[in-house]
Amino acid sequence: MKVLLISTNFEKTPFAVAPLGAVCMVSALKAAGHDVAFLDLCFSRYQAYPIQRQLKKFKPDIVALSIRNLDNCSFITPKSYFQNDKKIVASIRQNSDATIVIGGSGVTVSPQELAEYLGVEYAFVSEGEKSLPAFLEALDKKKPVDRIPGLWMKQENRWKYNPPDFVGDLDGLPSPAYHQINYRKYFSHGGFVAIQTKRGCSFKCIYCTYRILEGGRLRFRSPGGCVDEMEKIVKDTGASDFFFTDGVFNWPPHHALSICQEIIRRKLKIRWLAYCNPSGFDDELASAFKASGCAGIELGLDAVTEKMLISMGKGFSRNDIKIAYQSLLKSKIPFAVFLLLGGPNENYKDWAETQKILNDFGKANAVFASLGIRIYKDTPVYDLALCEGVIAKDTNILAPVYYLSPQLQNKDLVHRLDTLARQEPTWSSPLDWDKLSVRVIQKILGRFRKIPSWENIEGYGAHMRRQK
Repeated sequence: MKVLLISTNFEKTPFAVAPLGAVCMVSALKAAGHDVAFLDLCFSRYQAYPIQRQLKKFKPDIVALSIRNLDNCSFITPKSYFQNDKKIVASIRQNSDATIVIGGSGVTVSPQELAEYLGVEYAFVSEGEKSLPAFLEALDKKKPVDRIPGLWMKQENRWKYNPPDFVGDLDGLPSPAYHQINYRKYFSHGGFVAIQTKRGCSFKCIYCTYRILEGGRLRFRSPGGCVDEMEKIVKDTGASDFFFTDGVFNWPPHHALSICQEIIRRKLKIRWLAYCNPSGFDDELASAFKASGCAGIELGLDAVTEKMLISMGKGFSRNDIKIAYQSLLKSKIPFAVFLLLGGPNENYKDWAETQKILNDFGKANAVFASLGIRIYKDTPVYDLALCEGVIAKDTNILAPVYYLSPQLQNKDLVHRLDTLARQEPTWSSPLDWDKLSVRVIQKILGRFRKIPSWENIEGYGAHMRRQK
């Protein structure tokens, strides 16, 4: 069948994210024998035009939309994206009779609500490398599709859902179609080549959707296979800046260590960043990170006090954070800390204690303090929000709804967070990142490939404060 796969993401803040999931699907569909065209709308100012051109030229049987995010998950500076997806669907319908299907992480977290809003009958959740080709084969042979894993489908005004079947052998999947991505444009907007070394997440943070997206069982790619892919990208494109997109790259430590050792063994000259948490992060791992080209890590703490670490279901302790800090500072790897304030039972004293504890541990290059927990179904915070009356069972959470500790409910909430951030030059609040001047600085740093862009936040912290 002829399949037009469209990546709908257009967000480029804080940097443009290349569509790894979409090009994984391109390869999977081609391996299954389908004729595939790919359209990336990230840099299209008027998205209707390239859609119309591609539909006219390619004449697809199926149009598959890869939807990365529903919104920016910002309580203070909210921005939603799914309205734009509705315009894309309308443009397709005006110019083609092709069947429209949707998938991607944005679909997985709210499949029925998004499908109904967009007016489509088929939505795929979690991984699609096996399920979408199976769906297309069934359509082509005029067989029933109602048993396809991971498929939401509308039949007689009712939705039917099949649980996803997660891929067991990741090394058996075809390599992503990296050649479909215009990395020159992504790099000029601060982006990276995205690499995934495993899927699944064994942590149980109360708000997180990774277990919904990828399951709770860790499934690994071989270190050699990962670095083969990186080496080929460097050779074929000259691109050498990578981002490991695993939910927690450093867990388990032995797998991350093996990846680093393989990069070192091959003397591969690259720079890379990754999402990490403090679990198992020690001097040996930090040393391997540094030697393999780590330019910085984004340390997802969310909470710091023992009370809030338990409340948020983090799975690591304050002492784990301390050890990770020590290892990172010793290795001189730049690192940014991410905090998610407003969790269950949190109060303003917890905020002050968080800042004090982190100051005692040492100085991160940047601390990003956000507020409010985006509520998604099938997460513990969703159940908590139901119990506390924040939402009802019929609440449509396609548009963002946030959880905030009842002890933080007052009009000075945002001001108090911003005031806390002002006390430390490496701290910032969401209000800082909504400033035009800061966005311009980030754009310039991205264009000139200053990696990581947050490394010298202290240098323009004073500039942020002057704009208050």
